[in-house]
Amino acid sequence: MIFNYADISEEHLNAHINRLIDIMDEIHPNQVTILTGGNALGKSLIRKQLMFRIHDQLDAMGIENDVRHLIASASMQLRTENRPEWGALSTMAHDTPWSSTSECTIGLIDKLFQHREEKRYYVIDEMEVGMSREVQLGMAQYLDEHMSELLGCSHGILIITHSADVVRTIKHDKFINIEGLTEEEWLNREVEPVPPDLITEWSNKLFRAIENRMKKVDK
Repeated sequence: MIFNYADISEEHLNAHINRLIDIMDEIHPNQVTILTGGNALGKSLIRKQLMFRIHDQLDAMGIENDVRHLIASASMQLRTENRPEWGALSTMAHDTPWSSTSECTIGLIDKLFQHREEKRYYVIDEMEVGMSREVQLGMAQYLDEHMSELLGCSHGILIITHSADVVRTIKHDKFINIEGLTEEEWLNREVEPVPPDLITEWSNKLFRAIENRMKKVDK
């Protein structure tokens, strides 16, 4: 099954939004979840809304958490994003002239797990960006070897990725694909080109559909 970016009908958009909501309910604490899916399909939206879902699940389990500090995230979007308003702090979040992109990524992930005084839910978002396959495998193996330790000092881990090497290497409790593919189907799928204009059109339509859905809920 290949996701149809060209279908921007209201029915398709609403079905996709429902899929995103369902996925948020599938991600549970105290396990390793891997999330995959094409660009502009809502992975970042899930990441940004996840803290509220995890908080509610922990609350139902009788575990108190401050929702503001529940999620600790290493997002490669932050690494490469230009944020001049952050001033000197911006150099901590994105590439620097004297470091390779993979080194910056490894540094971000390392910092993510340094502070373990308070249990958090960890999110690693597209760590493979800027990494060769060899370094992707090395990083994935490192995380896999330390996963039991990391789970023991956290409320769970979500890994968002486009990398088949990451999926194959890191042992996980749940695999979720936004398009609805199984892990085997996703790993063995035939990749077809998606024109950039379709990505832009779909992304804009999906954003407006989500915005309209939220307005209806607020009413």
